[in-house]
Amino acid sequence: MKINEEKYNWARTNFSQNKPDTIVIHHALSPNCTAQDIHRWHLEKGWAGIAYHYFIRKDGSIYRGRQETWQGGGLLGSENKGAIQICLEGCYTDYGMQTEKTVPAAQMAALVELCRDITKRWNIVAIKRHADYPSAQADKKDCPGKYFPWAEFLQRIGESFVSVSVSDTWKDKAVDFVMKFQKETGLVVDGKAGDNTNAKLDEVLKKFKEPPKDNGQAAAIKEAWDKFMNAINAIK
Repeated sequence: MKINEEKYNWARTNFSQNKPDTIVIHHALSPNCTAQDIHRWHLEKGWAGIAYHYFIRKDGSIYRGRQETWQGGGLLGSENKGAIQICLEGCYTDYGMQTEKTVPAAQMAALVELCRDITKRWNIVAIKRHADYPSAQADKKDCPGKYFPWAEFLQRIGESFVSVSVSDTWKDKAVDFVMKFQKETGLVVDGKAGDNTNAKLDEVLKKFKEPPKDNGQAAAIKEAWDKFMNAINAIK
């Protein structure tokens, strides 16, 4: 994966430090723009410069904005804390003649690859849309747009991140359940429903539906299933 480095004329560089735990997806609300355009627009707003950490064009080329350890500015105030923010060239919502209803395959592929890379390097616990934040909801923003295929994107990422606005109580229950299931099935206990955890869950579910009768695995599968259900029931 190639990251194109841009030279920006920053209004200031004394950014707050960022310890990423979340990825946030935006769109530019413009069907044709560059990272330098975004930088210029944000300077005109009186900001330090481009507010995003990455910008992805429709052809799949990726450009660095702010350093990942610099706090972003695409959200409101404290919402920026801990977020790595990625902006897509495009206007994936109803916006007159600029409306676009399809995200190019090259752009989507680049976004998926970039997000996977970030999740390997940082302890990312959530991938969100700009629209998931209270400030965007107050302004009725649907960024990254109603036509951005969010469910498809999350499926391609291959991780089951909590990506919608839910209470902290339910987030804790979800993590608790995942950790219990991982412990009972011999997986690495990290609380993340990643590829290995999802594969193990699929294995248990599929095999329990039609457990083998004579190969000695039926009892083990039944035991794993019972522990799985007990883990669910233990979450109050």
